[in-house]
Amino acid sequence: MKSASGHPSATIAGTPSLSSMFDLVNDEMALVEDWLKSNLIDDNAFVEELLKQIFCAGGKRIRPLIVLLSSKATAREVGKLSRLHIILAVLTELIHTASLVHDDVIDKASMRRGQETINKKWNDRIAVLMGDLLFAQASICLARIMNPVVVGIYGQVLGDLCSGEIKQMRQQFNTTVDWNAYIDKSVSKTASLFGAGSHSGAILNGCSNDVIQSLKEYGLNLGICFQIVDDLLDITGSTIETGKAVGSDLRNGVVTAPAMFVLEKNNEASARLKNLIDSRDIQTDEGAEEALQLIRDNGGVESTVALAQKYANDSIASLSLLKDSSYKTALAQLAEYVMTRTT
Repeated sequence: MKSASGHPSATIAGTPSLSSMFDLVNDEMALVEDWLKSNLIDDNAFVEELLKQIFCAGGKRIRPLIVLLSSKATAREVGKLSRLHIILAVLTELIHTASLVHDDVIDKASMRRGQETINKKWNDRIAVLMGDLLFAQASICLARIMNPVVVGIYGQVLGDLCSGEIKQMRQQFNTTVDWNAYIDKSVSKTASLFGAGSHSGAILNGCSNDVIQSLKEYGLNLGICFQIVDDLLDITGSTIETGKAVGSDLRNGVVTAPAMFVLEKNNEASARLKNLIDSRDIQTDEGAEEALQLIRDNGGVESTVALAQKYANDSIASLSLLKDSSYKTALAQLAEYVMTRTT
C-alpha cells in the first residue's frame, strides 16, 4: 500500500512479516489454538463439526496476538505470562469469531475466508445459535479471570458490537458525510475489542494507570486503522484476496471512508455517486462498478490511505510509555503491518 503522497513508505516497506511477530509468542499462541480447537469441542457431533469448521478455517489471530504482545511487554518479568493471559487471548478471539458468525447472517454473506459461511452451508438459525454459543464460551472464560475491571471492559465490548451493527444498519444508503459518526461506528464495530485486548493484560499485570491508558489508546487507534483499511479493501481488494465480492459493502449501502471522501467534494463526481447510492442503483452490477470507478478516480483511495496512516501513527505514538523490548517493537510493527495488509 502507498502512503498519502502516493509513494511506498520506507518504514512500511521494511515491516517484518506477521510470522516474525508471532514468533515472539509461539508457545502462548499454541496454547490459545489448543483451547480453541480442543477445549470447546461439544459432545454433540454436529456442533463439534461446526466448531471445527469455524476455527480451522484460518484467520490471522490478530486480536489474541495483541493481547499476548501487550501482556508480555508489561509483565513484571518481561515476557512471562500467566494462565489468565492465555484465557484473555482466547476470550478475545471467541468474541471476535462470534461477531463474524453473526455478521455473516446480517450481511447474508456466503463466503468467509474463502469458505462457505455457516449460514450459507446450513441456515441462519444455526449460525445465530453458533454465534451465541461462542459468546457463551467467551463469558465462561471471562468468569475464570475473576477480575471485575476486566469483566466490565469486555461487557462494554459486547454492548459496543451490538451498537455498532445497529448504527451501521440505520446509516445504510446515507450519503450525508459525518466523520464523527463514521469513527464512532468504527470504534464500536472493531476498535473497542482491539482496545480491550491491548490493555486488559496490563491491568492483570498491575501496571500504572498511565501505562494502561496508553495501551488502551494504542488498541483503539489500531482498531480504527484496521477498520478503515477493511473499508478500503472493499474498494481496492479482490475476491480471491478478501474472500468476498469487491464492493459488497457498498452494494449493501454501507457508505465508508473511500466513498465519503468523494461525496464531500460537492462536484460532478460526488453528485453522480450520491445519485447511484440514493437511487439504489449501487445494488446492480453496472451501478456498483461505476461507483467503484468514481471512488478510485476521484481521490477516495488516496485520502483513505492517509486517514488510516494517521491512526496507525497515533497507535505507535501511544507506546512511548512502555519500556523498550522486542514486544513493544512488535506492537509498533503490527500497526505498520495493518497498513500493508491486502486480506
